[in-house]
Amino acid sequence: MKSFRVSKFCKHVEKPIGIDWFLSLEKVEDMKTGAMLLVSLLMSAVAWSLPTVDGTITPNEYGKSISVLDGAATVYYQVDASGGLYLAVSAMTTGWVGLGLGTAVMNGAHIFMGYVESGNPVFSEQIGEGHSHRQSPTNSADSFAVGQKGGMTTIEFHVPFDKLPIVGKSINFIVAFSGSADLTTYHEDNHDGGTIDLSTSN
Repeated sequence: MKSFRVSKFCKHVEKPIGIDWFLSLEKVEDMKTGAMLLVSLLMSAVAWSLPTVDGTITPNEYGKSISVLDGAATVYYQVDASGGLYLAVSAMTTGWVGLGLGTAVMNGAHIFMGYVESGNPVFSEQIGEGHSHRQSPTNSADSFAVGQKGGMTTIEFHVPFDKLPIVGKSINFIVAFSGSADLTTYHEDNHDGGTIDLSTSN
């Protein structure tokens, strides 16, 4: 077999190299390049698919959504790679919006509430007691945001897996909102319950 020196790609190789070796080198480099490209694409896809906790819901940001209160409010959710949950609620109000997890009624729920007052966002975690609630002694959300635009108020947050009240493969929830920007005004009839189904992928 005819051999030759490789000077363009291997400047320090002085002895003749077989053509088969050179072709194998090209294949290895192609495989490395392909693997790096695949990893880059996968990382980009994961980053793109996770919601951004900024108090704004964009089209296709969340994998799942549940309309409640005859369309007056919407619950959005998406599971992350660690089993944690991205959650958001948008409601037709300029007052407070709340999402309670663990039960479909207020009593016993861990409630995430938020509102915007004079341009300042407020976020709080509460514990439901009967038809009222109090400040939670511990926080479950590791990130959160509250936004308001066009008469809609949105709370958005992320809860790690070990802080989620999962029963089987689901989480019961309650949604409520009020026309007042505070944490105390009663929600009247603006409340509804449901279930987040975690048995299906996003």
